Amino acid sequence: MKQKKNQLKWALITLLIMVLTVVAMLSQSKDLTLSDLGAAIQSANKGYLFLILVCMVMYILSEGLALKHLLAASNHYQSLGNSVIYAASDIYCSAITPSATGGQPVCAYFMKRDGVPMGYITAVLTMYLVLHTFSTLTIGASGIILGGDLFVDASILSKILIVLGYISVSGLAVLFVLLLGWQKTINKAGGKIIDWLAKKKIVKRPDYWKERLSHSLEDYGQAVKILKGNVGVLVFTYLMNLLQRFCQTIISSLTYLATGGVGANVRQVYASQCFSTMGSVCTPVPGGMGIADYILYDSLRTLMDKEASLQLELLSRSFSFYLMVLISLIIVIVGYILKKTHYFTLRTTGRW
Repeated sequence: MKQKKNQLKWALITLLIMVLTVVAMLSQSKDLTLSDLGAAIQSANKGYLFLILVCMVMYILSEGLALKHLLAASNHYQSLGNSVIYAASDIYCSAITPSATGGQPVCAYFMKRDGVPMGYITAVLTMYLVLHTFSTLTIGASGIILGGDLFVDASILSKILIVLGYISVSGLAVLFVLLLGWQKTINKAGGKIIDWLAKKKIVKRPDYWKERLSHSLEDYGQAVKILKGNVGVLVFTYLMNLLQRFCQTIISSLTYLATGGVGANVRQVYASQCFSTMGSVCTPVPGGMGIADYILYDSLRTLMDKEASLQLELLSRSFSFYLMVLISLIIVIVGYILKKTHYFTLRTTGRW
């Protein structure tokens, strides 16, 4: 119940931030309105709009395929439908919680209910996060290669946020790799924390929790060993992460082309989105809202006038973030209802 209340709280906070962000961006223009944005979508090139839809679908599907293969490699096969639900729950809850902290716990909840041991869940999600971080760095590097000139012309605030983003993602990549081999250290540190919590009378039965921690870490170590020995699956997962990031990043360029943009500027629009993504990852704001919008708008201002920059920023963020989160939420709700019915059937028939 407490978890549901927290999710509802952050969903409402996210909605408020979204509204304030859109209002703040629209306030930068005296002429641009929501009606203008609607008219721009109606008159947009339908072929490019279709490609945007494909990218939105592939954004969710690619993560589902990655999780499906990681689970299969750790000897815990799940269907593609289940894996897509895991992916959608990760995407949605990451978007509505600070620093994307809520995604993996909800994803783990669904996996646990489907019978995957917690140690294996931890290993799979950790490995996914490691490869996701490296794919983010790859996309970030492509932004520097293709649009270094945009960074030079960006505002001081954008430059600071972008640099901090690259530093934080690089630091996380190193940290995650180190943690993959620190099973004994984590077990020892976890035991000390449990003892401290027991002394403070926050935790009862410390031996029970130490045993659970040790058992989960044993599963974790075994799963990591299996995954490390399956290079093909790790490469596939990295490529799926790369595809996911690319699908989200390219939406800005497709939106630009759909609304009459010229091909010569696609490189800069793509780089602008890369900088927006990297610059927003270091901020504890749900979905990087406000920060990502500002950096994208600031970068686009070097290519086009204020009105065009605002319109492209608002439209591309609507496709690449807001609608993507809404689709993920719908998948999570439908999946939760179907799974609840499935779990109830298993209980009543004595098969669970």
